Amino acid sequence: MSEFSLWAALSIGLLGSAHCVGMCGGIMAALSHGLPGRDQLNLSRRLGLLAAYNLGRVTSYAAAGALLASLAGGIGVLFDLDHWLTGMRLLAGIMLILMGFYLANLSSALVMVEKLGNPLWSRLAPLARRQLPVTSPAKALAAGMLWGWLPCGLVYSTLIWALSLGSALDTVMAMTAFGLGTLPSMILVGAAADAFKKLLVNKGFKLFSALLLIVYGVHTMTIALGQFF
Repeated sequence: MSEFSLWAALSIGLLGSAHCVGMCGGIMAALSHGLPGRDQLNLSRRLGLLAAYNLGRVTSYAAAGALLASLAGGIGVLFDLDHWLTGMRLLAGIMLILMGFYLANLSSALVMVEKLGNPLWSRLAPLARRQLPVTSPAKALAAGMLWGWLPCGLVYSTLIWALSLGSALDTVMAMTAFGLGTLPSMILVGAAADAFKKLLVNKGFKLFSALLLIVYGVHTMTIALGQFF
């Protein structure tokens, strides 16, 4: 896997963090403030729970990458591999552009894509809710591994892009890097978190992030179309 692809995955996670705050803000608040009694003031314990939750969440992204890469590999053997990967790159570019439009509040088409994950989430949601309130690292880890499957257009866009890299290992590495890219917005606490989240929801930053995602999506599509023709 190229260093550029790893940096791209990290960047997608970071740039899309505004979406993460909206999707996962509630569970993160529960982890930060849901501890009983004096533990609400225990910063080290809060950080431990946040770290365990996010480890579980990133693990779920890597697992999703491994699962879909295996399925895609099985489908790929039925077609010309080069054409299959080119088609995946083209779809990945479209998904990244849709993500950019979504962040810029120009289109909600990605919401329709997120609905594709509802059948799986309907089965996992009861298990995820049973982990609340999160009072131990083990429960935090389990919560992260379950809530990581929450239907999310950003995750789906990145999964499609990661699949286009060509191997299961590259897909897993890309999804892990993507998850690490989302960490700053999800694990910071206190004043630093407030300042960072204000930056993420700033209109100018969201437009900048959206533009970069759109540019990268167009770049990905251009490469794919060049391979077709």
